[in-house]
Amino acid sequence: MNDSLKAQLLLNACKAPVSAWEALSCSGAPASLWTEGEPLWTALGIRESSRARLAELVAERDWAERELDRADRFGARFISIDDVEYPVRLKDLASPPMGLYVRGDLNLQKSMVALVGTRRCSPYGRTVAETIGRVVAKTGRQVVSGGAKGIDGAGHRGCLEEGGTTVAVLGTGVDRVYPAEHQPLFHRIVEQGALVSEYPMGTGGDPWRFPERNRLIVGLCHRLVVVESPQDGGSMITARLALDVGREIWCVPGRITEAISKGTNSLIRDGANPLVDIDDFIGKISGGYGQMLFDFTDAPSPELTENEKNVLGLLRRRGGRTLDDLMEESGLGLTDVQSCLATLCASGLACASGPGRFDAPER
Repeated sequence: MNDSLKAQLLLNACKAPVSAWEALSCSGAPASLWTEGEPLWTALGIRESSRARLAELVAERDWAERELDRADRFGARFISIDDVEYPVRLKDLASPPMGLYVRGDLNLQKSMVALVGTRRCSPYGRTVAETIGRVVAKTGRQVVSGGAKGIDGAGHRGCLEEGGTTVAVLGTGVDRVYPAEHQPLFHRIVEQGALVSEYPMGTGGDPWRFPERNRLIVGLCHRLVVVESPQDGGSMITARLALDVGREIWCVPGRITEAISKGTNSLIRDGANPLVDIDDFIGKISGGYGQMLFDFTDAPSPELTENEKNVLGLLRRRGGRTLDDLMEESGLGLTDVQSCLATLCASGLACASGPGRFDAPER
């Protein structure tokens, strides 16, 4: 094992910030992480609790090697933030993971629709989640969710039943099944998608890990759908994170008398897209302004100017961008940005994703 991978595994396991790895990498001496000890860890900005965990791991000497052996036994691999397989959209997050453990095939070529909601869903919510999972699969996209009971599980199952691919982001190690009754579901996900976690092998289901993992669901997805959520539900945390990084948010409205719909209804009140018609939803996420899917697979790609390529690249990296966002990030003036958007929208490479916002639908 090379020193860089060993350092990344150790820093990931102790939840050190990515900035610590960046500084260590720039030094050109990743082995100093375990040779210099506490003074270096402090200088790298690693907080006290993480330093204590790091000290335990370093004391074991061969922890990183054994960790990779454990992963290999379960058919898992570790993808570090420097790997070409690392999902670039995770870097939109304020605290991206140092790396990911993956079981199965993490397909980054297909757009991901996050589907989340309460564990204690109604029969109606479960049916809606399964249906959305199915239609997302039919469009060639994949569902990303948390593998939990209720809405998460229903969305995964719907996608799988339609022959689609789905990604479950876990609040445990990828070798653990939580909840236990999802063993058959997780087995199918590995066969038709991937189980993903930032946590080392063997990590149990501590309650605080599940809200933390929600940021990865947001980072991986291109848009988020909330089916049912109470006002204080974990899905509300997910929705706020999605808003922070410019992901498109859709919510299924519910009865105003039902506690499990108070969160989703409040998100709609605050500007989320109401998902009241699945055909309309699919049409809009496909870039057709309400039309059903149009197959661009064999259509010739339009010749784009450098400015248009610049704007398209910004939209593909992070959706939900306003004119002001694009002007600031591209360095172009208002007229130029508007001209670029007009061309991109006309060719189906971009679309409106909300009032005054634009996105680049995945093909």
